[in-house]
Amino acid sequence: MKVGYNIVKLWLRIGLFLYYTKMKVVGRENIPKNKPIMLLANHQNALMDPLMIAMNCGVKPYFLARSDLFKNPLVSKFLHYLQMMPIYRFRDGIDILKNNPAIFNKCGDLLVQGETIMLFPEGNHGILRRVRWPMRKGFVRMIFSALEKEPDLDIRILPVGLNYLEAEGFPDSVSMHIGKDFAVQDYYDPNDLTAFETKLKDEIYHRLKALTTHIPDEETYENVLAALNNQKVDYLKPNVVNGIIEGIDPNVATTPNKSETRWSSYLIKIIFTIVNLPVIFLWNKKVKSIGMDIEFRTTLRFMLSLLLFPAYYLLLYLVFRYTLGQEVALTVFVAHILFNLIYVKLR
Repeated sequence: MKVGYNIVKLWLRIGLFLYYTKMKVVGRENIPKNKPIMLLANHQNALMDPLMIAMNCGVKPYFLARSDLFKNPLVSKFLHYLQMMPIYRFRDGIDILKNNPAIFNKCGDLLVQGETIMLFPEGNHGILRRVRWPMRKGFVRMIFSALEKEPDLDIRILPVGLNYLEAEGFPDSVSMHIGKDFAVQDYYDPNDLTAFETKLKDEIYHRLKALTTHIPDEETYENVLAALNNQKVDYLKPNVVNGIIEGIDPNVATTPNKSETRWSSYLIKIIFTIVNLPVIFLWNKKVKSIGMDIEFRTTLRFMLSLLLFPAYYLLLYLVFRYTLGQEVALTVFVAHILFNLIYVKLR
């Protein structure tokens, strides 16, 4: 399993490098060593969030995903191979929620074994630049399960903030800010589990707000977002952006500035479209029109890219190889990859 897992991980890591203009990781030194870890992150961008964390956190986490992703047997087998487990929600049906206690218990066992569990305590994904409240209690139940088996277990909670320049767009950039870990035992009170749960939820909520852009009020969200965009803030630096938010009057309506795109950018995009026309045509005409949450658009685009671009590169090579020869085929093959890489990295 280790060899296959590492191959898949390398494939995904290369895919992320080619997909994002910038990938910035801050705070790797905060990851505890030789401790059971409950890694808790904000959730904006569907499966791109766990992929970004799993490829860059330096540990091999188990993580939970919405149960409907496991409906296809082959997909389910692959997801389990990647150490993913299903979590069941109300929308999946009340009867199916009875499966969750077994998942919580399994996660508790993994913590006792010193493993890392990755979870999104907001409970669902959302494209808005804010941490949603209230926190769901699934991660607390997993901790309860572990502490019931081993009351003195030193579980560390590691908050992680994910930040995207434009989560639904391409090319995009992303930063991952890893906060200071803290000990569950500092909050654990076996005689008052309700208070323990409340304190733990509050603590992770406040820590996540500091690690990602947090626009607190939904009613004035658009005003604040427009003001931030007009200032052309760098959303990869949440501490700076949150400081700017404090100085913005959320009740003042702000008209978004129209962004100007240089003619050279249009030209390069046209060339990119032409040289990748089969893949882009398939995306625009067959896939993009499928009804989906906007948060899933990037995930689907990324996953298709992992499959389609290698096949497209191979096809190009074979066509040129058997029409114009090996030298031309290799030249076109390398030039095509370099152009796509430059297009992404210089955006």
